[in-house]
Amino acid sequence: MPEIWLGYGDTEIILDIKYENISQVLRPSMNKLDLITLENEIKSKIVIQESTLILITSPFFFILPILSVLQNMSKELNIEKIEYCILSKSLPQRVKQQLSENSITIGRLASEDVLEKIKKFDNIILIDRIEYDPVFGYAGSPVRLLRECYPDEMNQVYTFIFNSLPQPGTYNEPLKLAIEVMSKMSCQSINVISNNEGIDSLFIGDLSYSFNEAIQRFKSITQPSAVPSKSAFISGNTNYSYQTTLGNSLNLLWNNYHVISDNGIIILLSESRGGVGNGTLLKLIENRLDLAGLNKYQYSKDLEHINFLKMLREKYEIYLISSLPRIYTDKLGLKSLQRIKDGLDLVIEKNGKYSKSIIIPNSEITLVSS
Repeated sequence: MPEIWLGYGDTEIILDIKYENISQVLRPSMNKLDLITLENEIKSKIVIQESTLILITSPFFFILPILSVLQNMSKELNIEKIEYCILSKSLPQRVKQQLSENSITIGRLASEDVLEKIKKFDNIILIDRIEYDPVFGYAGSPVRLLRECYPDEMNQVYTFIFNSLPQPGTYNEPLKLAIEVMSKMSCQSINVISNNEGIDSLFIGDLSYSFNEAIQRFKSITQPSAVPSKSAFISGNTNYSYQTTLGNSLNLLWNNYHVISDNGIIILLSESRGGVGNGTLLKLIENRLDLAGLNKYQYSKDLEHINFLKMLREKYEIYLISSLPRIYTDKLGLKSLQRIKDGLDLVIEKNGKYSKSIIIPNSEITLVSS
């Protein structure tokens, strides 16, 4: 019996599944960049000067070696005014410890303060990782900054996606808008392609050009093919923020729901220690959202999930393995399971003891083609 580990919050849990019950385990095909090459790549393309802000727009594995190179560059140049900030509510304790051991202090930057903060520095360096996104097609610094800092533009994005299915891996109008808006910002950009084993590649330079170059590499190594299945286990474990809330985790579902046959079973792992999030999902659970008026709303966080749930939850049996109260999942029209073993037992009970499931451990960086 193979051991397959799936991300659950900051840790992993094992899926004890027999070989005969596995259709495919689908992962990206990434290389591993050695530290010397990584250092040379950064040093040859990034400019460090006085008054530098290094802004990490989303936390991910292997951010430390990148920050260490930048820190060493600043020390070699005797540059003192350099600040590290992150656009995230929290960092896992082990990451904080690693940063502290390397004398790197990262400040939390609230969404509403980002644009004003940027104005105070002469040199901006954005760092993020390329991922799939069901609204923008791809995620990275341009997309995360648009989501967090540009409410008017997000209203425009919502008009593009209302009554539309998820669009991971498409170069769509929302993505074009994000790149257009963020290209007006004078900055350097480090776009990272990585998994939980290492960094595959870096694309550094002008925000628009480097982001587009990174997408080309990313999609060439992260789109395994599979025959549609009656069931799947979907998780994510290469980005620290994906399982903090249900609102984040649902992106994992929308990136790869399409690989499941109609009326199939999807088991989504979402620890959700931060609950459903503080956006539209919470409003729906608290009966503060009129579903009949979805087309009239201005965009608020996670509104896209209401749209996608409305269109897809009747097409599949969607089960959550999470810490959320069942009353929450019931309100969203989803079903709950206590353990991953319960999910496996359910699939076998409904589809037969020889039924096969697709397993997607890193749905944030995987887009299954069929």
